[in-house]
Amino acid sequence: MNKTTKSWSLWLSPLLLLFSSSLASGYEEIGVTNGGTIGGFVRVEGKLSKPGFLQVTKNRELCGKVPDESLVVGVGQGVRYAVVTLEGVSRGKAVEREAVHELDNVKCRFAPHVQTASVGQFLMLKNNDAILHTAHAYMPDGQPHFNVGLYPGKVSRKPLVTPGVVKIVCEVHAWMSAYVVVTEHPYHAVTDIYGEYLISDVPPGTYRLRVWHESLGTQENQVEVKGGATSRIDFTLSFPSGAKR
Repeated sequence: MNKTTKSWSLWLSPLLLLFSSSLASGYEEIGVTNGGTIGGFVRVEGKLSKPGFLQVTKNRELCGKVPDESLVVGVGQGVRYAVVTLEGVSRGKAVEREAVHELDNVKCRFAPHVQTASVGQFLMLKNNDAILHTAHAYMPDGQPHFNVGLYPGKVSRKPLVTPGVVKIVCEVHAWMSAYVVVTEHPYHAVTDIYGEYLISDVPPGTYRLRVWHESLGTQENQVEVKGGATSRIDFTLSFPSGAKR
């Protein structure tokens, strides 16, 4: 292989991986003209302790107090940062290809703590702090991890080519973590400060609706979607046995 051919091969490899992943997903993009909506709340049961702060072991003068976002509970026991995804959907509205989702470093925490994306999109890693951070991503299904050094002001863009839960940590500051839940389709949502979510333009049919939370685990419910109507599905999660509240 000559130098020019090798150069083209290195440039094309990530694109071919992204393209082949999209073909393998089996998700068919169609025009949805009479879709339905799914909405509801994710709540946690039981009495909870007040939210605390993470243990900051270095760069305290810049980091200050870093809130623990592993379980954020609001009014009415609503759970923030729970991810709701539609399972078993093989066709629906188009994925916004090459959309970019940002993950910033702000006062020694990743922001946002949890987000969703679709296969074929990108994650933009940023660092607005005046110190070094890293973004070490543990990818699903045995895909190669990436570990990026982020000096102040540096930006790095990474493709999302496999569905699943991506955990990202900083190897300089051990308390920092974030999650990106990637799906093959665009039907996903992250709950807000009230624990509410909304998924729209869903083709009529019967599906499984799945909620995931880093501390509370997963739960599934069946949902029937009718054209032009809203289906309400609420989730009530509980702590795993022996977990600290």
